[in-house]
Amino acid sequence: MRHWWLGLILPAALAGALSSQETPAELTPPGAASAGFAVKFKDEVSPYAVMGLFVMPGDTVPLEAVLTDTLSRYTALAGTGKLERTGPARWRWIAPREKGVSAIVVRDSASGETVALHAFVMVPRPAGTTIAGFRVGRYEPRALRGDPGYVRPHGLVEVTEANRGTFVAPHFTLGQFVSKQPGTYPKYLVLRERLLLKLEMLLEEAARAGLPVTTFQIMSGYRTPYYNRSIGNETRYSRHLYGDAADIYVDEDGDGVMDDLSGDGRVDLEDARRLAGVIERLAMSSLYRPFEGGLGLYPAKRAHGPFIHVDVRGHRARWGE
Repeated sequence: MRHWWLGLILPAALAGALSSQETPAELTPPGAASAGFAVKFKDEVSPYAVMGLFVMPGDTVPLEAVLTDTLSRYTALAGTGKLERTGPARWRWIAPREKGVSAIVVRDSASGETVALHAFVMVPRPAGTTIAGFRVGRYEPRALRGDPGYVRPHGLVEVTEANRGTFVAPHFTLGQFVSKQPGTYPKYLVLRERLLLKLEMLLEEAARAGLPVTTFQIMSGYRTPYYNRSIGNETRYSRHLYGDAADIYVDEDGDGVMDDLSGDGRVDLEDARRLAGVIERLAMSSLYRPFEGGLGLYPAKRAHGPFIHVDVRGHRARWGE
């Protein structure tokens, strides 16, 4: 069986109706990971039953059902904002002006399968260093080497006690990516859809490679510039600041550190290498190119076990032992 990103979508379903009164607790998938079609939005294509979408107030987002040979049977509903049909299996969603989270559900009326986009309307990046008392710090005013991937983010997602459990991918919730800095809710983060797609891809491939894994633990997702400096990181342009990086490991036994993926009876850098090997195999395909980015290997230290860093910076970068 080929992979979804090569054109074959694994069957799955996300049941349930959509209403404008949906609460964040209802914005969670009941089980299945993928649908029998995909939805194209922004520059991404997602075949997953649930995926995050991050927009600014009033943004217009074109949507299209793709990887299907029958267009007329697709419908779409949105909890908030304005949704307009623009063609067979095509729509345009205009985000509301207020911050918050809603759902846009595209449904195959024949099979009942759905793809839900959990849409977060962000708040503008502050002119100062805080939002509602939460310390963000300052981004570098100029993009690194003129790379648009290092432009200061326009907005941040408000994370609350109520919405932190909202699924932004089949195996990941919004709260997993919050900066680890101390403080109470609300907190704020930047998160890119392409990172979520890559994490799901890697998870699928790791399982297919025979690794005992059902999800990844995220040691570090988003970092505010303030927190990044507070932990002694002198990299002013860390990809963690831009919402498209994650430090991950496998912890199926729940002991808080990387599992023995190599089967040699030890937990060490070899286990991180096993996980990194999944990425290197994927990187051999030209279709992986949109997901290319950094891959770093980190050994165990007193504060943590071994892990790998992944990001979607757009070009190949490798470091570590």
